Amino acid sequence: MPCPGWELSGASGVGTPPWIVSIDHLIPLAEGWDSGASAWSPAEWKAYANDLGDGRALSVVSAASNRSEADQDPTRWLPPAESYRCQYATDRVAEKSRWSLSVDSGEEAVLAETLDRCGPADLPAPLPLGIRRC
Repeated sequence: MPCPGWELSGASGVGTPPWIVSIDHLIPLAEGWDSGASAWSPAEWKAYANDLGDGRALSVVSAASNRSEADQDPTRWLPPAESYRCQYATDRVAEKSRWSLSVDSGEEAVLAETLDRCGPADLPAPLPLGIRRC
């Protein structure tokens, strides 16, 4: 039988209550707004906020991680797992470019410093999580 919505595997194990995980915007909505989305039409904003067109835009994370990130940019928050930071920085640059969002000097410095620490084996690495729309 086809599933009626989202199918999640590998996050917290079978039987994990849904409130343990959260859907996270790679670029928080408030950060997107401050980076240029405030000039968009309502249709553009809706497309950004509900972006299923690129696997980097939305991800499944722990609810605690989503709360800790809140609406902060990389000058105030980076993923706690250092092994994911190269992927995060690469994806963030790609998404900012994809949506023509600005990058302030502090954000640029942190992203550049993060990427400078990455070796070829670090870029990009898939998340150990299976999620698909069904």
